Amino acid sequence: MTARIFLKLGLVTILPLLITAVAVLLSVTRITIANLESGLETSLSEKARLVETTLEGLPSGEYQGVAHDLAQRAQARVTIIDASGTVLADSEADPLQMENHATRPEFVESLVGETSVSRRLSSTVGMDFLYVAVPMDGGGAVRLALPLEEVNALAKSNRSSIALVILFIVAPLVLATAWVARRISSQISGIVSLSNAIADGDFEINESFPERGNLRELNDLAASLRTTAGKLRTSFHQLQEERSRFVAAVNGIGAGILVADRRCHIVLHNPAIEMMFPDEDLSKQASLNAWKNKNVPAIFNYAIDHGKSCTTELSVDSPTRRSWRVTCAPITSRKGKTQAVAAVFHDITELERVDQMRRDFVINVSHELRTPLASITGYAETLMDGAIHDKENNERFIRILWQNAQRLTQLTSDLMTLSQIEVKAREFEFLEQSVAEILRHAADGIRPVLARKSLQLEVAPVHEDLKIRCDLSAVQQILSNLLDNAAKYTPADGSIRLGATGGRESLNIYVRDTGIGIPKEHVSRVFERFYRVDKARSRELGGTGLGLAIVKHLVQAHGGRVWVDSEPATGSTFWFSLPFEQVPAVLQTVMAERDQLALPFERVSPALEAVMAETDQDPASIQ
Repeated sequence: MTARIFLKLGLVTILPLLITAVAVLLSVTRITIANLESGLETSLSEKARLVETTLEGLPSGEYQGVAHDLAQRAQARVTIIDASGTVLADSEADPLQMENHATRPEFVESLVGETSVSRRLSSTVGMDFLYVAVPMDGGGAVRLALPLEEVNALAKSNRSSIALVILFIVAPLVLATAWVARRISSQISGIVSLSNAIADGDFEINESFPERGNLRELNDLAASLRTTAGKLRTSFHQLQEERSRFVAAVNGIGAGILVADRRCHIVLHNPAIEMMFPDEDLSKQASLNAWKNKNVPAIFNYAIDHGKSCTTELSVDSPTRRSWRVTCAPITSRKGKTQAVAAVFHDITELERVDQMRRDFVINVSHELRTPLASITGYAETLMDGAIHDKENNERFIRILWQNAQRLTQLTSDLMTLSQIEVKAREFEFLEQSVAEILRHAADGIRPVLARKSLQLEVAPVHEDLKIRCDLSAVQQILSNLLDNAAKYTPADGSIRLGATGGRESLNIYVRDTGIGIPKEHVSRVFERFYRVDKARSRELGGTGLGLAIVKHLVQAHGGRVWVDSEPATGSTFWFSLPFEQVPAVLQTVMAERDQLALPFERVSPALEAVMAETDQDPASIQ
């Protein structure tokens, strides 16, 4: 690049200088030749007059004898011509052999009494001559001739001298110009390289690049470009940081974000959208109109056509039931024209599930309270109407009132316990406890109940050194509820087994019975509030429908999980796990949510997966 710039600068600067030098040389040569010829003409004219003066008084027959002598003294060819044009004498040729000169231009002009000058080819000698003729007294003319070769040789000699002078003057100028052009081209080349680097996005410019030159203006330009590169670098880094923050925010947000242009071609989306619509084409520039779910492009087309925001709700049933609240807003240009549309998909599946749970809870609580309250009201009215004095029935009525009041008390207590756990109002004290002692204490508490029903209880042996960090009262309540549940649904002469097995990361405790079992379609719901497999039998046995729900929430408060294996008419095994290392509360929340409902827009990190992974012994392997 430097060579090209140098060549161009050289052509621009040195070539005009050379042209000027040549023009000067030609002009000076022309003037020199003109001055030389003018001087020769004057000299020849004077010599011709001297010759004419010398010939005065000599007879014409002696002219030839003196012609050679006159020619040597005049240093020119001498020709004497009479008035008729006949050559009387010539210093270089035989007059008798020469043709008549009456038509020679210099001779013709001299006959009128004037000195004449002519340049032409001599027919006698065959050379170019400079002729000067002066008239003679008595007629005729004396002509002196000088070969132009001598004039040209003299002019050439002068031209060479002038050329040498010009060369000595121009050569340093050319060299100086070339040096300056080289330095300037080097500076310009550096500036061009700097500009190209900036244009290519390379803003990491060394402060010493390009090197400083002699031209201050170019140095200032290079400094300005470096300053510009520094500002661009700062702006570029800021944009990169802002883009990184934007991408992190978009990718990390739980809601799905989808942006499409006015042709409904996808421009941007975040990972949450991929989880929401795994079967749709989300590649860049893919058309939303080609989606299987036609509701999504319909929302975008509405926002594009009407140029205003809209909010609606969408639902899909495959592969699982999901619902979203979609807010769609147009992105407009300065002129108000819709350029693109951005949509935010808020997953409301959990909200709908919670709302449904709330409605079900109100219905279930109302239903659970209605029966004992109706019974209490009815028997109280009966007693108030006089039955209190009926010795045969009053004690039975009062016992029924007491039983229903106890049922309400138990229901209220369970509701309070469940609420305290859910709102985290219950304080847990995690201390290291002996697993064998926990099992023995739970077995001792349920034995009187089992004895009344002729049920056998077996506690599987556990190593005395096995410890678990837990809240003792919470674990005792868990075991109490599970054992009470097993006792209620196990026929007389059945058996219940209580045991524990240690995994690599958690302790698994189980309660196995030989009861009526649970049908498969009910297994997944037994831990829901107020859910009963056999509602009539449950009420008959005095259950509130909250015992297993309390179990699940207490286990989750420990960072564990609960599950059941059951076969109808064979029995059930209820399991719960307690981690050896306590899981942080924030992870317990994540695990609880995961047990209740898979969140489509959140991927659990490997670290959380490691915490939540269950690597315990297979329950089926426990005898």
